[in-house]
Amino acid sequence: MSGVGFLAVTLMAMLPLFALLLRRPARTASAVTARGSALTLYREQLHDLERDRDAGLIDESERARAELEIQRRILSADSMTEHAMAPQGDRKRLLGLLALLPAFGFALYLVNGHPSLPPQPHGSAHSAVSPEMLRLFDKLARQVASMSPDDPDYVRQSILLGQVDEHLDRIDNAIHAYRQALAVRFIPELALQIAELQTQRDGHISADSLALYRRALDAAPADAPWRLAVEARIASGEHDQAH
Repeated sequence: MSGVGFLAVTLMAMLPLFALLLRRPARTASAVTARGSALTLYREQLHDLERDRDAGLIDESERARAELEIQRRILSADSMTEHAMAPQGDRKRLLGLLALLPAFGFALYLVNGHPSLPPQPHGSAHSAVSPEMLRLFDKLARQVASMSPDDPDYVRQSILLGQVDEHLDRIDNAIHAYRQALAVRFIPELALQIAELQTQRDGHISADSLALYRRALDAAPADAPWRLAVEARIASGEHDQAH
């Protein structure tokens, strides 16, 4: 997009805001203020107390205590100092700020972008990994491969390896590492992660992923925040399997 196009689109997007600010505000009989709102609220509460007492919901002593507290709040609200507003001055300042927004946006565009830049592939969104870090990741993979599943640290290291592979967008390797850990100890959240990765890779909920969703849901605590989402996944998977 060229600079002229950028400014044109920005101004078109801001036109409704300018129109709203330039419109003459309708005159109202009285302005809404914090003091007035508070007094109205407390007076309504007094009416509610009378109604509850007449209905037998509270006794006279409870009504008297509550009425005393509300009256104290009324006195406190009545002493509030109202500050005069300057809507016209605020309107002018806001219009000035809106007028400066395209200039700031265009300056950022000139610094961080240029029409001649080619489109960036999705893969470039991932942070670059240095050769030193890649060597450390390979060392971790060899370490996990040499460990016995009976090792107390095996599950943690396998999950860590899976997270590294997932970060590097090596989905099959990540699934393999996660499954190694899941085979030793069933963790509902880990089963969900595997099922999600497989669904992302396959483009649909396979029978294996559906089974993982069901096992995770069965093993999940009753207050797990993701229960509803997993139930929706299972329903979608069952529908796909039936068709």
